[in-house]
Amino acid sequence: MRDQLKQLEELQTHDAKIQELEQSLKAIPAKLAATELDLARVEALLVAEGASLKETERYYAEQKGLVTDDEVQVAGAKHKLTQAKNSKEYMAAQREIEQRRESLAGREGEIAKLVEAVDAKKKLLGDRSSDVQTLKDSIQKDSEVARTRMNELEGKIAALRSERDALAAGIKPEVLKRYGTIRMRRGLAVVSVRNGTCQGCNMNIPPQLYNVLQRGVSIEICPSCSRIIYWEDIMKDPTESGSGSGSGSGEPPAAG
Repeated sequence: MRDQLKQLEELQTHDAKIQELEQSLKAIPAKLAATELDLARVEALLVAEGASLKETERYYAEQKGLVTDDEVQVAGAKHKLTQAKNSKEYMAAQREIEQRRESLAGREGEIAKLVEAVDAKKKLLGDRSSDVQTLKDSIQKDSEVARTRMNELEGKIAALRSERDALAAGIKPEVLKRYGTIRMRRGLAVVSVRNGTCQGCNMNIPPQLYNVLQRGVSIEICPSCSRIIYWEDIMKDPTESGSGSGSGSGEPPAAG
């Protein structure tokens, strides 16, 4: 039975290592996915800013066309002024010139602002494009490193699984089944009993059960946490247990 318990402990160690490596393996694609999500957000910003730039440029072209129209209208009003036959026509032409000039001045001011806006948007777009490319390069590099790391982890997991299968083959089927059921519920399935205390739940076990554990002839379960338990000293080599203080073979502490 001591051999079975030793194999169970080794099996548990392998299962813990496999679980840890699998978690590390699963975290790699998740981290890459988060980075790719950041890239998608930056690219979406880039597209939106590109569309905004096009709209600003379209409005700029529209205003430039209206300036040309205003200049034609001002020239027409000036012609009317020279052709005025009386003071009424002269004053009307003069007012039209002033109105057209005001409109022209306002539009030219708007165009000046648009030129600044277009330049600013182009600069921002250039910066965003550079950020996107930098992020793409970084993702590419990270993906290569991640693939290497994943291959390494997958190799380690495969090797550990092979060792685990070999260990499991040497354990009685009913014991292995019980171990698997407990591990699914509790995580840690096999624990020692030290000085009458279960190391899984830190509860004292009944003295009668402690005596059974010391004989080491059966697989026993902790009545408090339902884990497989064994007397700590039974795992020691005979030379180790013989050189100890002898406290391992004594009675467990009385339950409080």
